Amino acid sequence: MTDLLVPTAPLHPYAVPDVPPGWRPTRRLTLLMPLYRESAATFERSARAVAALDYPDGLLQVLWLVEAGSAGHRDAALASTAMEAHRRPGQDWRLLRLPDMSPKGAALNHAFPYADGEVIGIVDADVVPAPGQPAEAVLALERGNALVQAEEISEPGAGAASRAKAAEDAVWHASVRGLKRLAGVHVVAGSSVYAWTATWDLVRPVRSDDVEESYHWSLRLMSAGVPTGFLSAASRVSATESPAAALRQRARWTRGQLRAVAVNWPGLSARGRLLGAVTVCSLAARAALPVLCAGAVVAPVLRPAALALLLADTACVLGAWRDPGYRGRTDAVGWALVVPWHLLGSLSVYLALYEWLRGDRSWHSVRAGGEASAAGAPEGGLRVG
Repeated sequence: MTDLLVPTAPLHPYAVPDVPPGWRPTRRLTLLMPLYRESAATFERSARAVAALDYPDGLLQVLWLVEAGSAGHRDAALASTAMEAHRRPGQDWRLLRLPDMSPKGAALNHAFPYADGEVIGIVDADVVPAPGQPAEAVLALERGNALVQAEEISEPGAGAASRAKAAEDAVWHASVRGLKRLAGVHVVAGSSVYAWTATWDLVRPVRSDDVEESYHWSLRLMSAGVPTGFLSAASRVSATESPAAALRQRARWTRGQLRAVAVNWPGLSARGRLLGAVTVCSLAARAALPVLCAGAVVAPVLRPAALALLLADTACVLGAWRDPGYRGRTDAVGWALVVPWHLLGSLSVYLALYEWLRGDRSWHSVRAGGEASAAGAPEGGLRVG
């Protein structure tokens, strides 16, 4: 998601401050894990994460989603090898070969009918959830939430971009929790998210004509008044080393969010419209930031506005940095680079608008393998392995 220019403190409390000692889940849980043209290392990493989950095997169903047809043969082979190497005896871990894997919403629409859990979680390919995260999610749902999500922590990287991105991710999570406490609205993430099957029914069928399906969920769930929360057991995600790829991904997020607001606006309640307005205003402020900063060099009248936006952004960063849980997610250099990174990232708003006007629905990847087009549909049908 794109960052929100909203206060990062006070933070909304976690749904489950402490899991009671000895507590064990009794609910059937399904994890949907899309893996689309990933590297062998990603399959291996994801398989180790599945094997490490602290959840009763008899109550856990894991569905790995890969592409059908000849285009998906490599993914299917890598998935089968990784599954055999790490599968626990008695674990219900299956491979689904789906006719549509891009965008992710298409894959989820095909996979949901195969999920037999009372609770369904969605975890992306490069995400490693904490072993106790699924159990905490079920407990949080039983305590009154309809949907909960875990924070995703960027793994340490060597380059300046990855260090800045790690801090930016922390600021985003702090902003989302701050917004939830301040205004009662919640930007739902597309991964490390768990909900009752009945909650998912509110957003099904998932939009498969867009690349930011989770923001559509956010708007619709907020309009429905669904209670949501946050998990303390975080996930880890691969470091982003390429600045260009990160900016293309930001443009995709921005394009998807703006389109989601436009598409859903007529049917939104006041709560949903509040979330949409916060997002659009944040993106407008981001777009104005480089223009005001450049103009302030030659036009003194613009300097107060440029300074106000820079100070607002700095305040958001410092609000996250003050929290010990966020501060350690990168080093001092990474934190110092967040505001300059946001300034550079503001240019992605213009790229997003250009792509939107052109009717571009492509999916920009930050991982090895480049871009995947949301318009392309792989050959073949559904297979279950």
